[in-house]
Amino acid sequence: MDNQAEEESEAGVGLQRDEDDAPLCEDVELQDGDLSPEEKTFLRDFPILKEDLKGTIDKLCALADDIDKTHKKFTITNMVANSAAVTFRVMSLLGLALAPVTGAGSLLLSTAGQVFATVADVTHIVSGMLERYKNKKAQAQAEDILPTHDQEDREDEEDKAHHVTDAGKVISNVGNTTKYTKENIRAFQKLRANPRLANDAKRLLTTGQVSSRSSAQVQKAFAGTTLAMTKKALIWEGAMSVFSLGHDLASLSKEWKHLEEGARTKFVEELRAKASELERNLTEFTQRYESLQQKVRSRAGGVGKVKAYKGLREHVWMWVWLCVCLYVCAYVWFT
Repeated sequence: MDNQAEEESEAGVGLQRDEDDAPLCEDVELQDGDLSPEEKTFLRDFPILKEDLKGTIDKLCALADDIDKTHKKFTITNMVANSAAVTFRVMSLLGLALAPVTGAGSLLLSTAGQVFATVADVTHIVSGMLERYKNKKAQAQAEDILPTHDQEDREDEEDKAHHVTDAGKVISNVGNTTKYTKENIRAFQKLRANPRLANDAKRLLTTGQVSSRSSAQVQKAFAGTTLAMTKKALIWEGAMSVFSLGHDLASLSKEWKHLEEGARTKFVEELRAKASELERNLTEFTQRYESLQQKVRSRAGGVGKVKAYKGLREHVWMWVWLCVCLYVCAYVWFT
């Protein structure tokens, strides 16, 4: 009998150990419906959801960092271009100022200033075109990561309009500068070949007192250059050059300030805001998951205690009946 009791006791302990090792959530499901179907689904799917959210957040942050770096590079490029433009505008102004003094020096400075200023302007335009292309590519990547935008057709039309406008500016600037350079080279050659014509051009710029024939010769020989201008035209040209110089200085100051502030774009701010929103969602989901796990553990602990109590009660009743049987057998035997 003692051996039988021990075997039954070991069997009960083994059964209890097997029940303790079972998943907590299954115990709760078997007992009652403490968790709603939605909560059970959430507990099952959260690990996958967590990995997906982490992957999306990492991709958004990496894309934002990449756009930041690219934008800073283009901002620095624009700053260099604007700095060069300012320098060459000053050179052009010097060319205008020297026109009444030295025609050759004026032509050289004006030509060099115009050519390099055009190079700086074209660099600025091309930089903007490349940055828009990069941004468009980054937006496509963001759409793949998190489809939220619905203005793709309108943005495509705007991009095409920008490209057409910028291409037109480049062609116009290069064409005008090429024409201006050719005219200045031709005027420089005539200036060296005909000193008398150079003196007439100088008098036309300073006093304006030249004969009609000389004025016509100067206009024909130096057409399109500073040497063919009257005094008023030279002043007007100088005023326009000063205006262009002020515009370049304002652009340079704007780019510098933008770079000091971190050189971030609105699109990058949107990406980082979306990543922050997803991080907050992940934190809330994690807290809910931990809360449900705690609820499952608490319920599982209660279920374990109830089962242990039931097992103990069954063993107690078994011993009680065994003792009663022994007592009855002993009474019958000895009486």
